Amino acid sequence: MQFDRDMKRLDKLIAEIGGADFGTQTGSPCGLLLEHLQAARRNLFGSMLGEYGLSLEQASESADCISDKSARIEIRKTLRGLIDSEVPVSPVATA
Repeated sequence: MQFDRDMKRLDKLIAEIGGADFGTQTGSPCGLLLEHLQAARRNLFGSMLGEYGLSLEQASESADCISDKSARIEIRKTLRGLIDSEVPVSPVATA
């Protein structure tokens, strides 16, 4: 299911950046990126698809904080895949 797959991809990105504790702020250089990813996750879960797409775009723009060029490219590729994927449908919306 697209919703579950996208949620897992977001969770993985958040964990990789070091923000597995949802709702917390970080003082790391990637704090803004983490905030955008967490917002995207909340928006996806709440079926706010316009806000979800915007948060993903903002996360992609904030990825410059990642000093490792290959990691930055990989994260942007994952974000682009999420942005370009089919419109996710939450399990609640299909019930």
